[in-house]
Amino acid sequence: MTRPHPAAPARPRPHPRAGRAVPVPSPDPPQNRGDHPCTRPAVLRAERFTHPFTRRLLTHQGSTTALLEQHLATRLTLRLVSQNVQSPHAVAATVLPLLGLDTDVPWLVRRTELHDGSARVVSRNLVMGPLPRRPEMAGILTSATVPLGRALAGLRLPQERRLLRVGRSPWPPRSRPAAWRGYVLAVPGESPWYVEEFFHPDIAPAHLRTAPGPAPGPAATRATP
Repeated sequence: MTRPHPAAPARPRPHPRAGRAVPVPSPDPPQNRGDHPCTRPAVLRAERFTHPFTRRLLTHQGSTTALLEQHLATRLTLRLVSQNVQSPHAVAATVLPLLGLDTDVPWLVRRTELHDGSARVVSRNLVMGPLPRRPEMAGILTSATVPLGRALAGLRLPQERRLLRVGRSPWPPRSRPAAWRGYVLAVPGESPWYVEEFFHPDIAPAHLRTAPGPAPGPAATRATP
């Protein structure tokens, strides 16, 4: 008499929703890559702002120019305010440790503005860091006509933004509170750059919640006046 083979253990059936994760399109990448010690408090400060677009803008990890253009339904233009090379000691002593850069390398210090179609200043921006190694990247970083985020997106270059600081400062000339953020921008093959973006309060209202939590105050100090 032939003994029947023991039945093979039943394989667990996959849950109907189980399987390989399928990326879901989103207007923003994940807002909180919050395992970095500098990022967590900055994200918490961003969450204190009451206006949803301000919170989204402060934690956005893609092109700021593209997000502003989408929100305003207009194409923004760049105005180059100033651009020069300085010693990092003179401009960003508190930023250097966060970027992990050599203190003896001269830094490009670049100030720009984004304007809408009515010539209103939408944002005031600062970029600081070593000049790029590649000529095409140097052209992007020093362009007098094309915003940095738009130029990087046009070349399809991978980029990473790590939020460091969020705060409020007076927006001239009427000194209304305005939101700003500072972050590290990293592109493969280049040293990281420090970027600050300061937003017009009509576009990114800077009202704060009253709930407990770290407020965008003295703990967040802009690198530029």
